[in-house]
This record gives sequence, C-alpha cells and structure tokens, in this order.
Amino acid sequence: MGYSIGRTLPKIKVKSKRRDRLTFMVMRGLGTPVRELRISARLLTFCFTFLCFALITFGAVSYYIVQEYLDKKVIVAYLYEENDSLTTKTSKQELMINDLRQITNNMLDKIETIESLNSEVRSMVGLEESQNGGTQVVAGYTVSRGESLLNQPVEITDEELDALLDLKQELFDMDLLMTEQAMELLLLKDDVDRQLAFEAALPSLWPMQGVMISAFGNRKDPLGKGIEFHQGIDIANRTGTKIRAAGDGVVTFSGYRSGWGRMVMISHGYGYVSQYAHCSTIDVLEGQKVSRGEIIATCGSTGRTTGSHLHYGIQNQGTFINPMDILIPAS
Repeated sequence: MGYSIGRTLPKIKVKSKRRDRLTFMVMRGLGTPVRELRISARLLTFCFTFLCFALITFGAVSYYIVQEYLDKKVIVAYLYEENDSLTTKTSKQELMINDLRQITNNMLDKIETIESLNSEVRSMVGLEESQNGGTQVVAGYTVSRGESLLNQPVEITDEELDALLDLKQELFDMDLLMTEQAMELLLLKDDVDRQLAFEAALPSLWPMQGVMISAFGNRKDPLGKGIEFHQGIDIANRTGTKIRAAGDGVVTFSGYRSGWGRMVMISHGYGYVSQYAHCSTIDVLEGQKVSRGEIIATCGSTGRTTGSHLHYGIQNQGTFINPMDILIPAS
C-alpha cells in the first residue's frame, strides 16, 4: 500500500562560491610559459573609484593652490606697483622739500644781506637801526637766524605737493624781488658812500676859530692904496691857534710862498682846492693824506700881513669862490 506525499520540500538556493575575476595572460616572449594574473573585479572597481576620487581631489586642490598663487601674484604685483609709486612720490617730495630748503636758506642769506646793507645805510645817514629780534618772515613763516624752513620730514599728500609747487613759485618770485631790493640797496649805499665822500672832502669846515676881519671880493688894500680883489676870507686869532683841514684831501703844497708866507694847499677832489696862508708853523708834508678836522698848521703873521690871522681861500675848477658859500655856519 502506497502513500503519496502531497508536500514537497522547498528549494534551497545554494550561493555560488564562484567570484568574478579578471584574468590577464602575461607572456614574456616566445617559448616562455604563459602566466595568468587574476584580479578581482571588486578590487579593480575599488581601485578605479579611488583613483578617480584621488584625481578629482588632486585637481581641486591644485586648482585652489593655483588660484591662490595667482591671487597672491596679483596682490604682490599691486604692492610692488604701489611701492614704486610711493617711492617715486617720496623722491619727488624729498626733491621738492630740498629745493624749498635751499631757496629759503638763500632768501635768509639775502635778508641778512639786506638787513646789513640797510643798517649800514641808516648808520651812514644817522638814522637809528631797527630791531627785529633776529627773526625773518618768509612766505608767511617766521624763521629765526640759524634755523631752516622745512627742517623736519613730513608726509605730504598730492594736494599738499601741488601747494608746495605753488609755494616754490612764490618763493622764486620773492627771491627775485629780494635780489632787486638788495641791488637797489647796494646802489643806494654806493650813492650814500659817494655823497658822504663828497661831503667829507668838501672844504666846508671852518678851519680855525676866530673873528672874520675881511670878506671875499673887492676890498681896500690894507697895506697900500687902491682896491684889490681878495681871493678868500681872513680869520683873526692869536698866534699859535690850531688850523684844521676843512675837508679830506691830499696836501699838494707845504712851504713858504712870497706874499703868503708859510702856506698849505690841499686838493680835495671834485675840483676843490683849499688854501691856508700866513701860518706860523706847518705840521703836514706834501703828498700826505689828511682828514677833515685834522690839525695841519698854526695861526701866524708870516708873509704880507698886518697881524696874526689865517687867510682861507677855496678854488673850484681853478677859480676862487667865496668860502662863505660852502662853509658850515658856526654854531
């Protein structure tokens, strides 16, 4: 008697132990055995994936590094350019400041020259010297002697650099004006020198104290009859009274001359010659330079005279003139 079994056993899937592999045939040459190199597909896939990831990562890192390098290069180039610009600007500023220093120092020297000339001229004409405490004003800056304008280094903007250029032009213009002023003062000093030299040489100082007893011009001859032309003035005083040079000059005659007695003649330049006659003694020699007011002789009565007195005469361009026209009035 047979039994039928209605249930069947379930199918059991048996996992295959076979793995996918790639086989590489390697042969070194003819007659050599062939070698097989088997690589797991999974390993190969992993290696390829890792290689792609590494390449992508390397590319990304390389791009980042290159980009950073380029950015840094641009920044460095900009910094170099900015540094060159600042160096050029600084050089221009230094040149400008040095130029301004030199111009200012030259102007200070000219101010000192002008002050010196002004002081000399004022002293020559008898004016009081002005006092300013040793300071000068240059383009709005008060500068003491021994100091220089713009001595300290400063940072200057482009606008200030333009202002310095304008200031430099103004200083040039002022320097030109100061040069003209200095030249005018030099000319004035020369004029004053010439005028003072003329005044010092002009025989206008009374040569001796005393009483004028005879004037210039026609007069009765004191030692004879008739009228004579008196070529000077007679100043009476006692014998031995000092006679002084009426102006700066050079002694052209010192000795005895008939009718005039002991006599001194002085050439003063500018066409003037003074004459001192009837002297008792003579204290100067021919060719000697004498100064205004210097003692040259003493009063006496030598020559053709009626008593102790000084005959004082003045020639201008060879012609006798009235001494009273140029003698300073006695105080």
